[in-house]
Amino acid sequence: MTARLPDGRTPRGLRPNGMVRTTGWLQFGPVPVSSGVWPALGSGLLALPIDVPWLPLPCAAAGFLLWEVWIRYVQPSSRVVNLESTPASELRPDDWFRPYGGIGPAAQVARTRPEPDDLVRITLRGGRELTLAPNYRVRRVLLRS
Repeated sequence: MTARLPDGRTPRGLRPNGMVRTTGWLQFGPVPVSSGVWPALGSGLLALPIDVPWLPLPCAAAGFLLWEVWIRYVQPSSRVVNLESTPASELRPDDWFRPYGGIGPAAQVARTRPEPDDLVRITLRGGRELTLAPNYRVRRVLLRS
């Protein structure tokens, strides 16, 4: 029961428990802004005090490149876009969602079933199980990598 993207690939950052590490992001409505903007901006700003007018541009590019290397090879992470929030009771097998709110890791639902005391048990691909209140709102997501 391994988590898969719709095209059959395994997501980057997939942990043994079925959770997928995601990159940081900032989302303005439906438009995600990569967290790679921050290292690029920081590296460019650090070069400003040095009195070489063109230096901030290559420093910004280097900052972004280091971030890319980090999320691809050092700590693999998937790029994710948040979609609508939904009650946990509406999750279905193969849905991707963020179990802990609007940020953090993503997970793929393997199955759901009702539990006593008006709870829902969600089994994730990878075997991890979560027990949530049916009206607990989770954020559906779209994995891009």
